[in-house]
Amino acid sequence: MDLIWKHQPLTAAALLDRVNSDRSEPITRNTLQTQLSRLETKGWVTRGGGGRALEYSAVVKETKGRVGLLKDLKKRMFGGSTLSMMRCLVEEGGISKKEIEELRKLLDGKGGKS
Repeated sequence: MDLIWKHQPLTAAALLDRVNSDRSEPITRNTLQTQLSRLETKGWVTRGGGGRALEYSAVVKETKGRVGLLKDLKKRMFGGSTLSMMRCLVEEGGISKKEIEELRKLLDGKGGKS
């Protein structure tokens, strides 16, 4: 979705090139088509456009999509606890010192609001 949000509309071929550009083991066109079909069924993307190749575009706005996915992840993987989720990121090395500093500023700006 990240690539579709950033570069839409995209043909499947263009999306496949972008997806595989930084992968050591590229995914196949069939795998990508399966994922695009699932996203379309769930209402996340739409296909259309003119010309010979179909183009895919996001239906769900980026911010709304990211927030929804994060809420679902937090609920399913961390029992709804933001603290548990953040603890996992910090303790497992998934967050850099710079990101921690930015997060600290963000939290300070919130003033402890829920």
